[in-house]
Amino acid sequence: MGELTGKVGIVTGGSKGIGFATAKRIAEEGAKVVIANRNKEEGEKAALQLREKGLEVYSIPCDVGKVADIKKLVSEVYGRYGRIDILVNCAGVNVRKPIEEYTEEDWNYMVDINLKGTFFACIEAGKHMIAQKEGVIVNLASIQAEEVLPERGIYATTKGGVKQLTKALAVEWAKYNIRVNAVSPAFIKTEMVEKVLQDPYWGNLIINKTPMRRPGTPEEVAEAILFLVSPKASYITGINLLVDGGWTA
Repeated sequence: MGELTGKVGIVTGGSKGIGFATAKRIAEEGAKVVIANRNKEEGEKAALQLREKGLEVYSIPCDVGKVADIKKLVSEVYGRYGRIDILVNCAGVNVRKPIEEYTEEDWNYMVDINLKGTFFACIEAGKHMIAQKEGVIVNLASIQAEEVLPERGIYATTKGGVKQLTKALAVEWAKYNIRVNAVSPAFIKTEMVEKVLQDPYWGNLIINKTPMRRPGTPEEVAEAILFLVSPKASYITGINLLVDGGWTA
């Protein structure tokens, strides 16, 4: 029996990277997990991979940039299980360019997925948690919510918003026994970050700036998320947990 046995969780952006590692880890602890992401085939492949390990995981296509998709996702999960205990918002995108070169399309793309999507996923799942009088949410922010590197202006803005949203929800929903926290990774070996790590300039900068002298792994971030959604973190809400190898120190 795992410490999340009987719980139902949703992981957005759960088909790869940190999201996949998180879906796997909380399912290993007994939770029934729904992977939500835009690409139906990727979601089904990821869920199948975890079911083959004996875990109860399935997928639902969802573009978190569309509120209608989020409502459909939450409705389907609740319809299947009759409750929602855990929400982990991992879905996120980034467009890197000098700040003066960003377009309205870039702004809408990143804000819709990173910030608006996180907000409305929290709200829709939170409605069921309020009715249950319990639940836990973890939002993926970033070290860019603390300090900003060049060519990440909009991304940093959205992640700063996620950090403050997390605090706002924690304050308002504590009375319902709902805990809301954020996790802020540094550079993690994911598909989205791999090209950055391979760039000679950025790769060296990242290693030299990180006291632990290496990027993190999705599994290391997943362990931090597991802690926050578990009963072990029962008196922790409203925090932004840095998983950064000492970067911000």
